Amino acid sequence: MKVNIKKLNKNAVIPQYAKPGDAGMDITATSVNVTDNYIEYGTGLAFEVPKGYVMLIFPRSSVSKYDLFLANAVGVLDSSYRGELK
Repeated sequence: MKVNIKKLNKNAVIPQYAKPGDAGMDITATSVNVTDNYIEYGTGLAFEVPKGYVMLIFPRSSVSKYDLFLANAVGVLDSSYRGELK
């Protein structure tokens, strides 16, 4: 399956596998927006997921090294969404 990726800023990092055999790719944050209620990280990337598919974003086990978590435990990027992955 082909997923098109668009860099929205020069600091964006195209996702890649950390190790051979990994099931998921690592996403890199390139910006941060701190509010009273949450912290939002931007990736500087937009994805074109093929129609009929979905991209799932899960925290990797290494996130336990930090005091961070994905607010709803999983992210869903529908095929119709074309904005930045945050």
